[in-house]
Amino acid sequence: MPKYNFFEDDFNDSPKEPYPDFFHEWEESLTKNLSPRFFDAEELSEIIEIYLTEDEIQKAKKTIHHALKLHENNEDLIYDILLLLNDFTLWNDLLTLSEQYKDLPEVWVDGHKIAALLHLRMEEDAFLFFRKMKTKYEKNKENLSIIYQAMSEALNEVDLFEASANVIEEAISIMGVEIEFLWLQLLSYTALKDKENVCKIASQVESINPLDGETWHRLGNIYNEVEEIEKSIEAFEFAESLGYKIQNNYLNLITIYEKNGNYIKALEKAKEYLYLYPENYMINIIATNICSQMEMWEEALYFVNVALKLIPEMESLYLYKSNFFLHLGEQKKAILALIEGIELTDDSQGDLKKELERLQDLYPDFNLSK
Repeated sequence: MPKYNFFEDDFNDSPKEPYPDFFHEWEESLTKNLSPRFFDAEELSEIIEIYLTEDEIQKAKKTIHHALKLHENNEDLIYDILLLLNDFTLWNDLLTLSEQYKDLPEVWVDGHKIAALLHLRMEEDAFLFFRKMKTKYEKNKENLSIIYQAMSEALNEVDLFEASANVIEEAISIMGVEIEFLWLQLLSYTALKDKENVCKIASQVESINPLDGETWHRLGNIYNEVEEIEKSIEAFEFAESLGYKIQNNYLNLITIYEKNGNYIKALEKAKEYLYLYPENYMINIIATNICSQMEMWEEALYFVNVALKLIPEMESLYLYKSNFFLHLGEQKKAILALIEGIELTDDSQGDLKKELERLQDLYPDFNLSK
């Protein structure tokens, strides 16, 4: 059985929500070159996000142009657009707009410019601009902190991890320790696999927020990244004890117990998870895998059958089910499981048919093909 590692934030598939009516109105105006009605800033912001999500870049740019022309003094809209351009990595457009609106009072405009310059590999320009911004905001601690954070975050994003850590060291020397600084340093040192500095800074974070479940959950992820498995388990367990019982924390504990070879604890945590979220097919698959590792074939069959009820089109599950029956000495049921899979799925790679033929050759007394 292969191992599974699922780290999605949301494990419950939900249907895609329909787009709002005003989006379809705008789409019709745009595609048919009609004069649009008046759209407020919030509507246009949502339309731009939809286009970017759908990778309709040219339509998004046309909408941005219209939005900024129609609501030229709406600072909230400008900030929303800058953030969307950053989120969807449109760095040239972000640089252009951040320069166009450089006189706006919010510091984040300058932060977006730093990000754009670094992502466009204009490092010298980015550091020169950063120095200017340090001077500009030297008397405003809050804005200075944000500029340092923006620089560090952008450096991390372009894999300049040492430079990012150094920027935060400088920030701490000027403004003292801030929790946001420590998290950015943790990201840098984690990427560098610098276990010593990770553990040192993580201890500082622990002391600042000792009773915050989310903090311990995030530290669990950090410890796991640098192979501090015991610390990672302790962090996730402590997060749970503090009431941080989100799906991801359960999943992390399940997978890290399994990674550490503690299959009993992994299965225990999987059962806890399934008590709360019984319709999650992925956790049933993980529980199937854990039982397989412990050669608990009947329990593995239970979980694979639950998974099949939830996702009967998943071809590989029929192979696992057949394999479990073989381990239990149930050759006929193993063959029937494969026949069932062939009937209920496309058997796209032909794996079920190949395995069926193999078993029918091995056990001719159970040849059930019609």
